[in-house]
Amino acid sequence: MTEESDDKAGTMVRTYVGRNRTGINGFDLALDGGFLPGSTILLIGSATSGIDQFARQFWEILPEHRRFFMLDGYLLDGMVHARGLSTTEIFAHAGDGGLIIDSLSTLIMREGIEPVLAGVVSCRATIQASRDNAFFTLYEGLHAPYNEILLIRLCDVVIHLHEDMHGNEIIRTLNVKKLTGLQPPGRLLPFIISGKGIELSTTSRVV
Repeated sequence: MTEESDDKAGTMVRTYVGRNRTGINGFDLALDGGFLPGSTILLIGSATSGIDQFARQFWEILPEHRRFFMLDGYLLDGMVHARGLSTTEIFAHAGDGGLIIDSLSTLIMREGIEPVLAGVVSCRATIQASRDNAFFTLYEGLHAPYNEILLIRLCDVVIHLHEDMHGNEIIRTLNVKKLTGLQPPGRLLPFIISGKGIELSTTSRVV
């Protein structure tokens, strides 16, 4: 890791060598720089947990190098309208850079688990060659547990976004459940969703 000054902000920016930034403030530090190049990432959560925002923030780091296939939400400039594409077509048009699919759940509900599993396997060579990442969102509680297990086994990184109610307070935490080849953080990471997007919280709540 190296450090360099940022004159505009008057702050010190950490630059990590050999990692791809996550797009989440504070999360790069928790992962010693970000995601390993060439890894597949599965992000699990409810529709309101922030998984769509996480996917956008990851994409916005390198939008010219990552193809974002949007099935479930509103399109932003540069995203690919994928509602009319089959699973095979989406993975076949992944390109030579990174790949983001929001969400795998729609493809599973529409075509079943087998084409999705085949697509996840097929994209590995492409993203490893590009030194980027494949990033997938999945809605929790929607699929058969065994199908979730198959996806978890195939992906290198598995992250779960939790939402819990404590009285009238919503507590959001990020759990890195799998981080192939590296030591995952040993605790839940609290986060907030602000007007700027998802950020790791600087304070931890004791329950």
